[in-house]
Amino acid sequence: MVDALISFVIDQLASTALEQIKENVRLVLDVEKEVEQLTKSLKKIHAVLKDAEKRQVKEAVVQEWLDELTEVAYEMDNVLDEWNTQALKQQIEEQEDQDYKRPE
Repeated sequence: MVDALISFVIDQLASTALEQIKENVRLVLDVEKEVEQLTKSLKKIHAVLKDAEKRQVKEAVVQEWLDELTEVAYEMDNVLDEWNTQALKQQIEEQEDQDYKRPE
């Protein structure tokens, strides 16, 4: 009876672990696809910005647009900094939880 219970618990743990691993792999693959898409988009944006930089000398509207874009870029940088800080904080907390739960 105990063997059956232990076997059941082990099977459940293995199944849960396998599902978690599958989910993590899926997330990593999705992130890789997103990074690829973002890279393509950033290359296109870079081309537009190069053109705008050339035109800013002759066209005041382009200069204003670039100034606004620069401000938005700084705001985005701040958001990314905050996001990275929170991600690092979460990693530290998870590591501390694992260290706390680890039997000595």
